[in-house]
Amino acid sequence: MMDLNNITILNQVIDSGSFTQAAINLGMTKSTVSRKLAELEEHLGVKLITRSTRKLGLTQEGEIFYQASVKVLDIMQQTELELTANQNLIRGHLNLAMPVEIGHNVMSDYINSFLIRYPEVSINVEMTNREVDIIGDGIDLYVQVGEINDSSLVARTIDFSERVIVASPEYLKTYGNIETPEDLYAPHHQIKVVNAVKVPNLYFNQLDKAIRVNLPYRLKVNTITACKSACLSGLGIASLPEFLCRKHIKNGELIQILPDWDLPKAAISLVFPQNKLIPKRLRVFIDHVLELFELTAAERNKIE
Repeated sequence: MMDLNNITILNQVIDSGSFTQAAINLGMTKSTVSRKLAELEEHLGVKLITRSTRKLGLTQEGEIFYQASVKVLDIMQQTELELTANQNLIRGHLNLAMPVEIGHNVMSDYINSFLIRYPEVSINVEMTNREVDIIGDGIDLYVQVGEINDSSLVARTIDFSERVIVASPEYLKTYGNIETPEDLYAPHHQIKVVNAVKVPNLYFNQLDKAIRVNLPYRLKVNTITACKSACLSGLGIASLPEFLCRKHIKNGELIQILPDWDLPKAAISLVFPQNKLIPKRLRVFIDHVLELFELTAAERNKIE
């Protein structure tokens, strides 16, 4: 059976960059550290560390083993905290990723308040509209908009993003008002967003009716913010999340088109790898977001 102490020694050697410093940190002799690593390599049947006169390095097998061992030791540490008197101590690091607009307009406040509540936690946030490989990129949690079709992932839905069709008053003055979905055809143009969140062409539902409209485009962008900006400038019709253009509709900068017709809603979910044991800090972060989101939704409903 593999000795977890030897794994800890390997991580200390790599993290400190030398056998000597690792021995000091662990309260061992340098010869003991070398012997324990030799035992680990013999048990695995592969070379893990390369040594030169100037620095240490990892073999390809060593890199794979080291990355896995970091996660194993982290889970063990979190489990130990949960089973001891220190179970209220939440600490460690989280890697988060999310679409740009969701990050700026939805998640930022939740992340900031979590860090204030738990000062022993650090978070790296990547706001991106690229397609993300959650497991391959080492991401602890991804905020997904739309369907999740991966059985290796777990999703906790926090809301459903409502979409509206909007245009500027100047655009409608030039190209004509829109009373029915059929009025969207020529000469109207759509501003299209192309990114990791697959948004369908304009698709409307009303009772037993369903109409799909595929308009030509004058502009194609890769962020919803850019799409909104172009729409405000009068360059076309846009399908946008309601929360992103709510204030512009209220002050008259944008006009909602066909408000009596429904557009498909997209789920907003917290997505993470399906592990039986996940770090407590991640579970606490998820609960934190769900709790604050419910409070935010309740306040929004009072206003409405």
